[in-house]
Amino acid sequence: MEGNTPVYYNDVSLRLFNVLDNVGLREDIRWKRISMMFQRDEIEFVCSEHFHHTFGSQAEATTTPGLQADIDIATCIPEIVVLQRIPWLQTSKVTYIMVSDESTPPGYVKLQALDSNSSIPVFNAQFERHSLDSSGRSVLCSHNFCSLSESERHGPADRRIYGKTLSMDTVVALRVLSWPWQASQWGYRINNYPSQGNIVLIKQTGALLVPVGHPLSPESHLEWRISISYGEKILVWQFNSTQYKCYVLLKMIKKHFVEPSCGEKALTSYHCKTCVFYALQSTPPSLWQPENLLLCVELCLRTLCKWVKIGYCPNYFIPQENMFHGKLYGHIQVKLLAVLHDLLRQEGKYILRLSCDDMGQRLTRLCQTSLINSVIQEKVVVESMRISFAFLSGSIEEAGIKFACQDLSNKIGFVKKICSTHTTIQTLIEMFCSSSLGSDLASQCLSQEVIDQDRLDIAHDLLVLGCSSDVTSGRLKLAVFYLMQDNLIMAESVLHQIQEDYTYLVSEYNTYWPEEALCKILEDNLSATEFVRKYVAYPVYYVQSEMHCMPKALILKMFLSREIHVPDPCPSRSVYVHPHVFLHYLEYQCYFLQGKIPHKLAALDNMLCVVFDKDLEYRDSALSLLACCLMQEGMYINAWKVLCISMRLQNEHNAAMWQITFLINRAFWLKRQRH
Repeated sequence: MEGNTPVYYNDVSLRLFNVLDNVGLREDIRWKRISMMFQRDEIEFVCSEHFHHTFGSQAEATTTPGLQADIDIATCIPEIVVLQRIPWLQTSKVTYIMVSDESTPPGYVKLQALDSNSSIPVFNAQFERHSLDSSGRSVLCSHNFCSLSESERHGPADRRIYGKTLSMDTVVALRVLSWPWQASQWGYRINNYPSQGNIVLIKQTGALLVPVGHPLSPESHLEWRISISYGEKILVWQFNSTQYKCYVLLKMIKKHFVEPSCGEKALTSYHCKTCVFYALQSTPPSLWQPENLLLCVELCLRTLCKWVKIGYCPNYFIPQENMFHGKLYGHIQVKLLAVLHDLLRQEGKYILRLSCDDMGQRLTRLCQTSLINSVIQEKVVVESMRISFAFLSGSIEEAGIKFACQDLSNKIGFVKKICSTHTTIQTLIEMFCSSSLGSDLASQCLSQEVIDQDRLDIAHDLLVLGCSSDVTSGRLKLAVFYLMQDNLIMAESVLHQIQEDYTYLVSEYNTYWPEEALCKILEDNLSATEFVRKYVAYPVYYVQSEMHCMPKALILKMFLSREIHVPDPCPSRSVYVHPHVFLHYLEYQCYFLQGKIPHKLAALDNMLCVVFDKDLEYRDSALSLLACCLMQEGMYINAWKVLCISMRLQNEHNAAMWQITFLINRAFWLKRQRH
């Protein structure tokens, strides 16, 4: 094969290698993204009742902005135990045993129920979510574990769309701790691949069972597919730079050349990944060097071409499973074969036509000038990191919401549990939860007739610790504490510090972030932990247990309003406030108490500008706070208008109608005073 290689392959390969660096596939960026997803899974492990694991392109960092990869999440159910043989001892959990027969396709199993008293397999008994298979076994139905209809599903996963580009595929899975017997033949090394250490490690991770049956099986509703996702993730993490970029290039080629004519299912990213695994076994390690990148890509294309021609793509761990079943047939197979043949005939020239991430144009410019504008490089790298940062940030906020819903004793136990785990979780969540814990404790102290100063000092220390969680939410709660103590100097100092940090501040993690902030992350080489502390501003939320340590303007709203746009994890008696609005509200209150008239009017003007921003979140809370400030200023007509706007946005379960009642009573009182 190498004797027929065009002379320009090595030079183009090296330039292509550099172009891929510029679209976010540099080694340092790759490992930062992998580390962030790893941290996210650790956070979910501590905060959630179920075990959530991220797989696929985001966890492997094998995506770019142009590929727009989904976030793939497997949610494991810890209450269900899956075994491969009948246990010797009874267990208190619901237990199943993996079974198969002549009619069960390779790579799939059924889950037969075990009697809870005797651990004996159950036959000829009907239970909820169970059916009898052709052998009379009581097996768990896989189709009962999918919440969406077939038209809304993406394979076995439930797909949710967030914004225009981000989608999340969530699949319910069952964990098998032992290595599946159907993959017992895997692990024989060819060309020293995989390494002996990886073989041992992968076999220790076991497998997942996902609720999807074989597309051609008459009992597909009873079958579960064996997914060795942990092992695949480990193998991809072990890719060197050339192997890593070869895999991403295959995905780009699939997206640009294959999908438009053959559809998404004919050739998937999983087929490409499997092809790279087999290519690594069939070639010496010395081949996988930067100057051979294009050669390696075409080696994989030839392998795919051979598989399409015979209609058989063997699973890497279970070769008896044909991954083309139900996806590649008839005219689709003919079209795909024609596309692959055409690519191979072009001898690498198709790379110049790749539109994904402007790869073709970038490579053309580099081949002509060998220079690319460094600013463009920086922007593309920033964009490739955006989703990973956003996903990690969202996990932290959700953990904080769940934490806030617990009572005080549970909160203390929660923090102790966090402190005993990984350093990353300790630095990200412990401080994030400290604000809620300190506010809760301060509220209890302030509700007593005789204040326990020692406990109040502990609450203060917790609130100070929580200032390092993010830019705003912890500091804003500390400012409220100082206002409650009439410590106006310290309150003003905290608010001034927040105002200064708004230079690069990111107030909403689910939108496109300012490029200046993310470029600064790259310049300073910040970790995910440092990024969240310095540049992310979460919304401030209060729950009922904090009512004595929060502004009175929000207490009425907490008990009487029911916001429509509040996220699902938010408890019923709670209130959310946008950090920017809350900052200006507290500035107004601080300057009002200090008698600084120009400063308080400036804060009120700033608050007005933010509240009526068209993209503002939690507008209902913002309008309530603004109305209170206007009433304090004696601007009752303006307050009336603001409250009417709030009622138009939400005409039921809105605390604004009680504020309107107060406003009317105030008007009658003023009228009587004049007479």
